[in-house]
Amino acid sequence: MQLSIIPFLTILSILFPTSSAQLDTDIICPDGSLTEYLTSMMDVLFANGLTTFEQLIVHWSETDMGYEFLHDLYNSGQKLTVLVPTNDAFQESGIVSPFEGLTEDWGTELGELHLLQGEWTYDQIPQSGHAVAATSLLLANELNSTDIQSNAYQAMVLERGNDDSVIVNGWWGNATSTSGPLDLSGSGGLLDNLFILPIDQVLSFPPSLSTALQAPGLTNMSSALQVIGKSSDVEQLSEGGFTIFVSLDSVWNDEVKDLMVDESKAPEMIGNHFTTSYSLFSPMWIQPSTFELPVESGESLTIQYNQDGSSSVICGEVEAKIVRSDITLNNGVMHIIDQILYPTSTSSVTNSTKSNKPTTTSSIPSTADSTSASIPDGSSSDGQEGGKAVIPDAPQNSSTSSTFTLSVTLLGCLAVGWLVVYVQ
Repeated sequence: MQLSIIPFLTILSILFPTSSAQLDTDIICPDGSLTEYLTSMMDVLFANGLTTFEQLIVHWSETDMGYEFLHDLYNSGQKLTVLVPTNDAFQESGIVSPFEGLTEDWGTELGELHLLQGEWTYDQIPQSGHAVAATSLLLANELNSTDIQSNAYQAMVLERGNDDSVIVNGWWGNATSTSGPLDLSGSGGLLDNLFILPIDQVLSFPPSLSTALQAPGLTNMSSALQVIGKSSDVEQLSEGGFTIFVSLDSVWNDEVKDLMVDESKAPEMIGNHFTTSYSLFSPMWIQPSTFELPVESGESLTIQYNQDGSSSVICGEVEAKIVRSDITLNNGVMHIIDQILYPTSTSSVTNSTKSNKPTTTSSIPSTADSTSASIPDGSSSDGQEGGKAVIPDAPQNSSTSSTFTLSVTLLGCLAVGWLVVYVQ
């Protein structure tokens, strides 16, 4: 429902003289309590030199979608982490006041992408590996040209960095926190639902599957999906999103390539690698150690967390190591593996050879010479019924950062676009 915006008092700078008086425009907000909340937030941002984001709040208040975003931020009823790019980060991205090129929908979705559900500070991220957080961006909001309605949120991968920093791992580059959460103690409790974490980059929306599969080392899967006519079916907007296990180009030997010209075997082989019913992230198999995932071919994959810290996906007699997990895309998730999920004469030999080379699951790609892909990384509840995508809830003030005891069910989808966070 569209909200009509009633211009608030232009004398707001008199009522709230601290940061609001520093802005060229007055905040537009018919709700007095929301005005007080946003002004308190803007005071904190101004005091910490984050004035571009401060002015962006004013910009959001002037549009229907932006106002609704701010209203839901205030009334979320849950802890939220706001990732606030620095002024320099906005400048480098070309996003500066008065935000003339920022459309209403894209600008609001950018804000939702930077808003994580739950508390995500350094202490809440596992000491090894990574965490998967839900943003506030509803996938169906982004370039939704269908009638599909989704309750799924775009995911974000978080890691621990040096000096207690938080790394937000993205396809196009990583963002790193420049300090710990801002001190909100002076807000008089108005901002108790927020953690504000400055970061050094503006987050980018993730790529489509077709874009991701153009990366060197992954192109054979792109060709295989085209051969069986499933390219558009996998990444189109749907209620369930998708999960795809992409085998490195280096393991597509001649025997596998010969199978691709067999019309009876090719669809089954490639169908073992994906499903459009789920977006499955690693915390869902790490916590119970295994997860059964039905895939397109009709088979069921077993994804398991191993004692050596690696993760594997098993299809019949074939066990493949997951060399990189949780690559978030604009309608699902991709995991990179070191085997083809189909029995061939070389499968048993290859598996026995690789079983003694543990690969720790992380969001950093493998550096093995023969099993690597040039994936950008920025450095150069059972969930088994009804087509559900699953990512974990954020920890709530918990001191045990390496455990995930809760999960949130997502109904996932997206077309050719970028990410979302929408706070109910």
